Amino acid sequence: MNLRKWMRLFGLTILTGGLVTTVAGVIMVLMDPEFRNIEADGWLFNIVMMALSGLALGAFAHMGFFAYLTLNYIARSIFKRPYLWVTFQGFVTVFVLVEIMINLYDTNFPQATFWLLPLVLVALAAIVGWFKVRETSRGAWIPSFFFMVTITVLEANPGFKSGSLSSLVYMLLPLFICNTYQIMQLHRLLGTPAEKERTLQAN
Repeated sequence: MNLRKWMRLFGLTILTGGLVTTVAGVIMVLMDPEFRNIEADGWLFNIVMMALSGLALGAFAHMGFFAYLTLNYIARSIFKRPYLWVTFQGFVTVFVLVEIMINLYDTNFPQATFWLLPLVLVALAAIVGWFKVRETSRGAWIPSFFFMVTITVLEANPGFKSGSLSSLVYMLLPLFICNTYQIMQLHRLLGTPAEKERTLQAN
């Protein structure tokens, strides 16, 4: 990973965040007027503000991505056997999903959110993990699943505290898509074959 590749990944990640947030924000305003009250002459300003907030979310997702890579590097030096680190990631992911259900139960969010949101996260993260495995190695599934669920949820923590489903989706969706882009680009930017990828991520 040289500076040119890092800048490319960073730039495309924040652009992805800006685009997804803007599109999602416009759709939410049209579907839910209470999400953001926009006058007829204020659309341009609000679209610009949505794009800027999306760029910030993309940058935040990028920070989370490199935080995970740093954690992964440190953990592989602590856990002498790779399967222990992989098992730990699986355990933490399950814990996070249960924690989501507990925290969302009996809150201002719609009643079905406490079970529907974890279910959607699991399904989407599993799809990302499947594509990651298809392009790298079988051992990449759990680390990818951990990253897509645990790291994304941590990054979107303010949205979970908002009490508004629209605000949560507005924050969670671009973070998830940015993280999907980053995890799927990692092995391509490093230019490593599947077996080296397995060693790199303790997969």
